Amino acid sequence: MAKRGVLIADAGPLIGLSRIGSLNLLRDLFGQVLMTPEVRNQVLPAADFPDKAAIAAALDAGWLSVRPFPAENWQPINPGLGMGERSVIAAALRLPGCLLLIDDRAGRLEARAQGLRTVGTAAVIGMAKLAGQIPAARPILERLRPAGYFIGPAVIAAVLRDVGEG
Repeated sequence: MAKRGVLIADAGPLIGLSRIGSLNLLRDLFGQVLMTPEVRNQVLPAADFPDKAAIAAALDAGWLSVRPFPAENWQPINPGLGMGERSVIAAALRLPGCLLLIDDRAGRLEARAQGLRTVGTAAVIGMAKLAGQIPAARPILERLRPAGYFIGPAVIAAVLRDVGEG
């Protein structure tokens, strides 16, 4: 299957997918996934946590990589965005045609206001189902909440409808 181009990932989706053992879906769909140093600091903090190993292994394997983007004068419309969201949006603005993986509502709104293409964790799981990488999306989506990663029921229902499981 042809890879879908450059993906820049925010911290939340990386953590959510790693918690359910599905981080590899990003590699299989996109080949190469980028994150900013700010996101790296969020997903690999000094404190140890069980989900950290999958992200560290993806970095070691090279399909997940950290790419710094030079600071520029861009300022978000919403000054309350977190550093991770700010950094991935700024990075995406510097890579025309990329896709931004972000679940944070304020971050998605900001990215769209800047004309960026976005996708969320639930949609990635749906894309994996449509690409034949997983037999069903529902079981993977249903593991997110118990793993501590919340995606609204309406979003999950929409993805399940889109992949013929709704």
